Amino acid sequence: MVTELQRRAFSMKLKHDPTFYACYPHPKFPTLSITGDECALNCKHCNRHYLRHMLPCLTPDVLFTTCLNLASNGACGVLLSGGYNDEGYLPFENYLDAIERVKRETGLFISAHTGLVPGWLAHELGRAGIDLADFDLIGDDETIKLVLGIDRTAEDYRRSLHVLKRSLPHVAPHICIGLHAGEIKGERAALEFAAEISPHALVLLVLMPTLGTEFERITGPSPAEVGELIAEARLKFPKAMLALGCMRPRDAGRVELELQALRSGIDRMEVPSEQTIEAARKLGLQVLRLDACCSVPSELTGVSTWSST
Repeated sequence: MVTELQRRAFSMKLKHDPTFYACYPHPKFPTLSITGDECALNCKHCNRHYLRHMLPCLTPDVLFTTCLNLASNGACGVLLSGGYNDEGYLPFENYLDAIERVKRETGLFISAHTGLVPGWLAHELGRAGIDLADFDLIGDDETIKLVLGIDRTAEDYRRSLHVLKRSLPHVAPHICIGLHAGEIKGERAALEFAAEISPHALVLLVLMPTLGTEFERITGPSPAEVGELIAEARLKFPKAMLALGCMRPRDAGRVELELQALRSGIDRMEVPSEQTIEAARKLGLQVLRLDACCSVPSELTGVSTWSST
């Protein structure tokens, strides 16, 4: 079922930009962890699970060598990630010189999961050459306490968003739908925060009940709820690139979730199903392939027309 709100949102998307980007970060845009599988937090939706799938770079020298090898093998960029410290940010302090060297000697596009970095560190990340901050934006105090367990507020996230905007060329807010134990709670407040910086891109994620976490038995939001919120975001950000990110359920409801996003005016999707790609064509969209994370400006990476080979 498609609501009137979704019809309006898709119509807006079709008039503004009738393209749909299927995004594939692997192998040209890998994710690196500067903390390995270590994290000072014990977030209820993650519990370090996703760190195990990243390339570990536990020292600045290893980070530089890894990036050098990736660039020589055709990579166009990297996402710097890892576990947060107990203040809720990625501890980049010892990596600034290595990042600057990577940027200078490889020219790779560098994205970073920053977290709530202090102002001075945001400035230094910009100076070192970070191109884009993928910033998890939370709009509810209770959600922060429940899920992350840190002494921070939604206003702290709002302030960090503005600091990053002043310090880096690009900032892409990431909003997880259903983060509050499957409940939609602070997402609309987060959309309001994001609107304050007029981002080039907005990435929407969906809570994934993950084995080995406290949320493994949580029922996440329905595809219809996700579609409705995406439609609201589309209408609120008519010119921003709107993406459905990699963090979303891939269970039996995967295709319906993707189709709801598609019908709500989404511009990009990370690793969409074949059914979604075909549906995009039937809706009159031109399907393009982007070999990068879904938040990366397409003009900065290689984009090609879709090919099944």
